[in-house]
Amino acid sequence: MALGQASNPTRSGSGQSSPVDSRSLWMDVFGGEVFTAFDNATVTLDKHTVKSLNGGAKSYRFPKTWKASAEYHTPGAELLGNDFQTGEISINVDDILVSHYGIADLDRILSHFDMRSIISKEMGGALAKVFDKNVFRQLVLAARDTGSAPFPGGESIVNALCKNSGVISGIAWLDAIRDANMRLFNKDVPEDMPRYLAVNAETFDAIKYAKDSNGQYLILNRDFQADNAGGIQKRSETITVDGVTIVKSRNIPSTNETTATTVYSKYRANYATTTGVMWCPQAVATVKLMDISMETERDVRRLEDFMVSKMFVGHGTMRPEMAIEFKTA
Repeated sequence: MALGQASNPTRSGSGQSSPVDSRSLWMDVFGGEVFTAFDNATVTLDKHTVKSLNGGAKSYRFPKTWKASAEYHTPGAELLGNDFQTGEISINVDDILVSHYGIADLDRILSHFDMRSIISKEMGGALAKVFDKNVFRQLVLAARDTGSAPFPGGESIVNALCKNSGVISGIAWLDAIRDANMRLFNKDVPEDMPRYLAVNAETFDAIKYAKDSNGQYLILNRDFQADNAGGIQKRSETITVDGVTIVKSRNIPSTNETTATTVYSKYRANYATTTGVMWCPQAVATVKLMDISMETERDVRRLEDFMVSKMFVGHGTMRPEMAIEFKTA
């Protein structure tokens, strides 16, 4: 039986690959899932300084300047110009962070759900978790930085009442926030600069439901209004106290990681008594040599699709005076 003339269907997935691969564009779905999962999972990405590196560069150098001075002029004296102190900070990228999984044909064929999309979402979340953890570690390390003259260092507020487990005093945390704001003010940190405080969910809840001596809610009462942004009806992810945006996160370090081999070497420290960290966006910076990218490979020898998502970033201290650690001891 003779076959009819073959049609010429449009292969919309071919793209511009050479040689032509009819599926070359389908990777975009996977990529989008990873980007979305990362953006949704990270807390710190839009709350600190992030810079991108050009190819071939290993670090980003940030200029650092100190305050100008003023003086009274003596009649007849020549103005020669005051000394303006400057410095610089270099932040290097770490090693490449990867998340990788293989999906066997057998599981893909027999599965009644889309395993690929589930795994890709989890891969993005895994990268975001490590990213956030390292940013929080760097913020705490910035708060512990003593600085170098004339540039001031960070601060640590030691308060046994600022716990993050057991019976947590929201009032104690509100007092600590006032103390932190005063310390930033005394270091000439601009009052209009955004300020953030990261705590765990239990502490966030204690602050939100803090009561005064008469049993009146100090924060929650404002949320009963329906038009209040992030009100009680929305189970708000942030609350604002004295100009400080409070966020909750599971990724704040809270154990002794001095010898933890799973932690990148420059972030290892003892965080066993850390209960929260407050910062302004310039406290730390992230440099990116390679943003999130993804690859997939067909491994016919193993009858599986192998997926890798990766990013090449590093974190470092910029202005330690803008970071404050809260700790119990």
